[in-house]
Amino acid sequence: MASPARPAIPKPSSAQFFLKDYDSTLFPLTTNRLMVEKFAPQIREFIQNEDLSGNGSFLLQQRVFASKRGWFLRPTVKLDPVAEFFLYDFVYRNRALFRKTPIPNRQSFGFYIVNGEAVPILKSYSTFKKAVASERASHKSYIYFDIASYFNHIYQHHLVEWAEKAGATQEDASLLGKFLREIRGGESFDCLPQGLYPAKMIGASFLSFLEESSRIHAAKTLRLMDDVWLFDNNSDLLVADFLNVQSLLNKRGLNINEEKSKVLIEHDPSKDVPADMDEMKVKLLQRRRAEFEMGAAYYDEGDQESDAEEIGKLTEKEIEYLIGLLSSGDIQEEDAELVLALMRDAEADINDHLPTLVESFPGLAKRLYYFCLNYQDKSAVAEAIYDHVKSGLKLTEFQLFWFTKITEDLLLTHKKAGDLLMSLYDHESATPITKAKILEIPEMRFGMPDLREEQLRSGQSGWLAWSSAVGTRKHPKGKRNHLLKYFRKASPMNRLIGEFVEQAL
Repeated sequence: MASPARPAIPKPSSAQFFLKDYDSTLFPLTTNRLMVEKFAPQIREFIQNEDLSGNGSFLLQQRVFASKRGWFLRPTVKLDPVAEFFLYDFVYRNRALFRKTPIPNRQSFGFYIVNGEAVPILKSYSTFKKAVASERASHKSYIYFDIASYFNHIYQHHLVEWAEKAGATQEDASLLGKFLREIRGGESFDCLPQGLYPAKMIGASFLSFLEESSRIHAAKTLRLMDDVWLFDNNSDLLVADFLNVQSLLNKRGLNINEEKSKVLIEHDPSKDVPADMDEMKVKLLQRRRAEFEMGAAYYDEGDQESDAEEIGKLTEKEIEYLIGLLSSGDIQEEDAELVLALMRDAEADINDHLPTLVESFPGLAKRLYYFCLNYQDKSAVAEAIYDHVKSGLKLTEFQLFWFTKITEDLLLTHKKAGDLLMSLYDHESATPITKAKILEIPEMRFGMPDLREEQLRSGQSGWLAWSSAVGTRKHPKGKRNHLLKYFRKASPMNRLIGEFVEQAL
């Protein structure tokens, strides 16, 4: 007699919080998205059954490097499906801890959950910039600063103290500390994963001591994460505040980024716009800001419609101007970003310039992906990426990941799809995360089943095996379940992912 079916477990609301932020993350692996989308209640059960709040342990996470401007890198970690869901679930459950200061002249912007929905990041950014502009017009003197490598210097114990002070239960504060400590293998610094909305919420709220301090006397302070402005007409008071701010930060192991900070006494705002910036570029930069606000995570669809109507399509002169930037022979990264942001929907042929956009700007690899979604000539995109991957030139992990995402979503029907996937997989700069991105693609051609089987039979527990398991979702059921039978024995995480593939895919 068949046993009765288990009653369905309600999906936690935090799953929607996760899914809505998914596209805005630095390394969005399909494995994590599918598991949270279809298996979130079971992940929460796994956390309880493995006693991750007690004697069980979160796994040490995979170190990854996102590209920034030029060839600078942003180090962080890629969380496994359980750890990543835990962070979103923890923050969503404790969303009441993240609240604005009640002091009217001390304002912080962004990174809150209101009525169950996260506040859109770029909407907060726009509101913040407007507030800054208003205060600059009202005050003769102001200081702005940000914190040097902020996320990389936050101390894990300080975050636990913040959680306790904010009102978290002792159990939840300890659990946060355990999570932050164990995902970094016991290291106390650089423990907060970058590129995830809940981590930004924690990072932003931690700095609320700046608004709460009675040692700050400026007429107005504005803050978005670690971007802080102090305003007052009394320059001596303002400088005294700035010295006190640095003291408060230093007590927490944090320091001012001198290159990105300014003390502006009796400042003339008319000097802020470079004199040589032409009118067309100013107009296009305004478009770019509006486009970014429209494309942000957690956007309001109603606002998107009105913004789109106001922005309108690029004119022929604007397109000519942008192509002219590409043709300059020495295009700067900010101009390349302008092109990718604004020409996504323009029906313009820039095939001759695709190699430059692919090769020269590793920090724009994700921006390139969104540009390519609507670019008409997919063959030109495939050729440009393939030629660069095979060129022998250095590629960053971020480029390899987003080139794979472009291939998966846009180029699998192209004649070079197989060669491109294998070139990305075998590239000398490939990492476990870039290879995992390939292995999770449910592709049955190009020898991909053999690659996945090799990982599933290895007896390993890690990203290559986990993504291979998820990549088997189009295998014949018998063959798939036979492979997963042995894969599941390697670890509790393998068991969870094996159950997910068998039951939910």
